[in-house]
Amino acid sequence: MTTDHARRPADFPRPDAAPGERAWFLRSGSHWQDAVWSLKPTSTLDEARPLELRWDFALPSGRRFTDRRYASLLESSRQLIALIRTRSLSTGLSQRGNTVRSYFSYLRELVRWMDREDIARFADLDATALLQFQRAISCRPGKSGTALAPTTVQKYLYLLTYLYRFRRDLDDALQIDPFPGQSLGAAAKVREGDIPRLPYTPEHVAMALIQGAIEVVERSPQVLHARDVYAAAIAQAQQEGLSRYVWTAAATRALQECPRCCPPGGMAAITSPDELAQRIDMLYAACFVVIAYLVGPRASEILHLQVGCVQHRGGDPTHSDDAVTAIVGAIFKGEAQYQGRRHEWVAPPSAVQAIAVLESLSAAHRARSARNELWLRRCEFGVTEWRHDFTGRLELPTSGRICHLLARFSDWLGLPQHEGKPWRLTTHQGRKTFARFVALRDRSALFALAQHLGHHERAITDLSYAGSDYRLNCEIDAAVLEQSVAAWEHMLAAPGLGGRAGVEIVAKRPRFRGARLKQDLKSYARMLVDAGLVLGVCDWGFCVYREEHSACLGNAAGPNPARREPSTCARCKNFSVSTQHRSYWVEQVTRHEALLNEPALPIQTLRIVRERLNEAHTLIRAIDADASKERKHGRQANH
Repeated sequence: MTTDHARRPADFPRPDAAPGERAWFLRSGSHWQDAVWSLKPTSTLDEARPLELRWDFALPSGRRFTDRRYASLLESSRQLIALIRTRSLSTGLSQRGNTVRSYFSYLRELVRWMDREDIARFADLDATALLQFQRAISCRPGKSGTALAPTTVQKYLYLLTYLYRFRRDLDDALQIDPFPGQSLGAAAKVREGDIPRLPYTPEHVAMALIQGAIEVVERSPQVLHARDVYAAAIAQAQQEGLSRYVWTAAATRALQECPRCCPPGGMAAITSPDELAQRIDMLYAACFVVIAYLVGPRASEILHLQVGCVQHRGGDPTHSDDAVTAIVGAIFKGEAQYQGRRHEWVAPPSAVQAIAVLESLSAAHRARSARNELWLRRCEFGVTEWRHDFTGRLELPTSGRICHLLARFSDWLGLPQHEGKPWRLTTHQGRKTFARFVALRDRSALFALAQHLGHHERAITDLSYAGSDYRLNCEIDAAVLEQSVAAWEHMLAAPGLGGRAGVEIVAKRPRFRGARLKQDLKSYARMLVDAGLVLGVCDWGFCVYREEHSACLGNAAGPNPARREPSTCARCKNFSVSTQHRSYWVEQVTRHEALLNEPALPIQTLRIVRERLNEAHTLIRAIDADASKERKHGRQANH
């Protein structure tokens, strides 16, 4: 990597700057006055597919924009695109090539409209002309044949804002404020509901996806061994001079005869090269999911990870409780440098294991190409890239290829549907889901979350990932309310409830019968929530929170998170458990019984363990007794 890739002017070059300085973002061999600009790659992902901007586009008059009569407007347009590459309107940071290409398309439409209206300069655009342009864009049909969405129109208006805000840096620019006294959203008539939000993965889909991905990563030794068996079998067949058509048969036979490739039990066997190719692709998809959903980097940041990126901070990770494992990589968004900005993400053990799997998968490719990236793959899907004699071209996969891989992975895992339809996974959903999970569980963690995600400002985290403070609070409150409604529905219909609040609920709750049972339950649950009876929901039970009975010493805002734990809840008048929590308390019984068999535990610890064991037994008996009583009443009612 050359220093030329990393060059970025301290500020936008003046129009009279040297041509080389003005064209700092162009590839070698591409010059400022060329009809076609080839942009420098801003990361390794851009290397194979360079972005080009063609200035010689056709105009309604039949001429080309590179004709001599447009020389002045063309020069100002080039300056504008260079400025957009250098500065973002919102952050002042550099922008990626794809963003610049989008702005170039908006500029092209503006120039074509000016040609139709016989307007020669940006400075000649007055308030009337700007309104006419906006109206023309609003009526312009998009790809679907309908008028452009307000959010798309807003992007064209950003271009006009550039032309006015940086008018002193351009030879020719707007001389009037295009949107005095109003925001771009208001000018484009964008409503809150029109703004496309990158989706997060619904919780029930995300849980199945992450669990499935972790299991695939944990079973990676079988796939890695099968890959080695396949490569060795192909190499042996080649040495023996066998026909090319016999190689696949030899590899298939080797896979079927290998015990580690076809293990007994529940693990799926790998019996053919085609099955091996699929399992390797699924392993790559699983690694991506684990890193994206448990760590939260962008797709570009994941795909740029290199061998040795896992590092330990704070001492020996095997002996120090303070040790932290980090994934070291680079952030490219908002960075002009080819190498990006160095960044570290705190990584859980599953993500570290996924990195180790990627290092094993890519070892041969890295050795052949003398490169360090973990995601090096051949251009096409297939198993032949794992042969010892493979000499094809290697590259980093695109986001589109990863999306295709995630779609296959979703089908392969058989993920649950969302609202009756298969959920479509994208590369950014892991980051969004990770951020939302953190934000919804700890409102005070947004600054730490912003640091972890690598945002320059916490406002970006607020707005784009967790919502602004107001939006975030609304989203959290809405999530808590819906969670409370669902929990109340469960408690109103559960056959038995344990806990001190559970006994009270069972004694006072109405009985619901008839054809409208579900509707009546939901309506009653919603009424309880609207009346202020909001529940705290956790793995070990429900908290029907009332400040005066709070064993965790909560306040008017809710339970005290510092003191809220299973033992405190078990003796609280606000606490209730049902059959859905029984497995948690059974697990506690098993764990505490095992602790009682530890001969080295001190007497004080044994006393605490016995207390916890008795609490768990008491709650389990209450759940089972109430459930048995409810079943008995149900049988009597039927008779």
